[in-house]
Amino acid sequence: MGFGLLIWLLSLVLAYLVNGLILQRHKNIVNRRILMLLFFYHSLLAVAYYVYSQYNRSDSHQYYFVADVKLKGDQIFDYFGVSTEFIQFLAFFLVNKLGLNYEGCMVMFAWLGFLGFVFFYIFLKERIKNPISIFGYNGILFLLFLPNFHFWSSSLGKGAVIFLGFGLFFFGLNKPGARWLALLAGGWLIFQVRPHIFYVTLIALALGYTFSSRGVAWGYRIIIVILAVFLLNLIYADVLKLTGLEDDSALDPFFSKRAYELTKATSGIDITNYTFPEKIFAFWFRPLFFDAPGWLGYVVSFENLFYLYFFFRMLRPKALGFLLRAEAIVKAAFLTFLGVSVVLAQISGNLGLAMRQKSQVMLLMLFVILKFLSDQQQHVFKTRTLKKVVPKEKDLYSQIKLRQV
Repeated sequence: MGFGLLIWLLSLVLAYLVNGLILQRHKNIVNRRILMLLFFYHSLLAVAYYVYSQYNRSDSHQYYFVADVKLKGDQIFDYFGVSTEFIQFLAFFLVNKLGLNYEGCMVMFAWLGFLGFVFFYIFLKERIKNPISIFGYNGILFLLFLPNFHFWSSSLGKGAVIFLGFGLFFFGLNKPGARWLALLAGGWLIFQVRPHIFYVTLIALALGYTFSSRGVAWGYRIIIVILAVFLLNLIYADVLKLTGLEDDSALDPFFSKRAYELTKATSGIDITNYTFPEKIFAFWFRPLFFDAPGWLGYVVSFENLFYLYFFFRMLRPKALGFLLRAEAIVKAAFLTFLGVSVVLAQISGNLGLAMRQKSQVMLLMLFVILKFLSDQQQHVFKTRTLKKVVPKEKDLYSQIKLRQV
């Protein structure tokens, strides 16, 4: 425990130095106090997860055990691969090359999750220039401090790494010419943790930019849509293998075996008999108090109420119109969220998995919602300004007419 505290103090120093570098490059966008507050808040939720892992099943123990006993061999590249193997590879490096214990590994992965928030913070500040208020609080900060995101990205596991990957990817996508390295690094991390999610992200990106570029003819757009479907069919077998699914029947049955196995876990919801809309709803918005699995479920239920409120706001005609005319990066974020949700909702057979996995991509949808609210606020401001200006112009015209008379 004392060694873990020492590693945390080192991560604090590292966070301070990294924040200093971030401020040099983005001094007009980010705030050092906010960055450090994010670090301490994330650390607090990391401690909460550590306590949670002592009394509940956690993949972090398995990752550490495999690395600690050198279950697959003595060489680090015996562990290198995608999905679970990649986390084992990182854990092996931390345990056997840096000499960290379980607590030290948890701290380092929590630090990776914190970096993901830093890059998402910059991305959101760059894309949403008009301040948005949510329940009286700064909209961007309100989203960044939602506890579910921090809780599941603060431990030894896939959540922290893929969250950093998405943060880097969209941070780079904002200015791909200048940030191509961040774009590549983020894409690589997403691929290493969840290759099928990476494929979905690429297809969403292609569709987003295709349907946002004015010079692209409809014929080419149709071809790109057909190509996207063709590519999904090509990677179908890999998706099955990498998600641990074996049944190769139609979309709904093809996930049923894995879903059935996952319902055996604690807090299981049997999704095998759910319709597709019910599975999506369960993935996005459950638990909702009445089916909350313990104290953690009650905390997440408050967040899910917040999600429900804003999702219903996005069903209005104005919101749908906004999505149709939105810029490429907004469409890419929206389509990535939808595509990833469709995949993960089918294999999240219990509430615990749904709470954990949706935290990897929910921030993308919240970005779309914030962008919509920002555009609406700007539109209202312009309308009010025009109403004030136009009467003045009419009064001036009337005075000129009177003088002529």
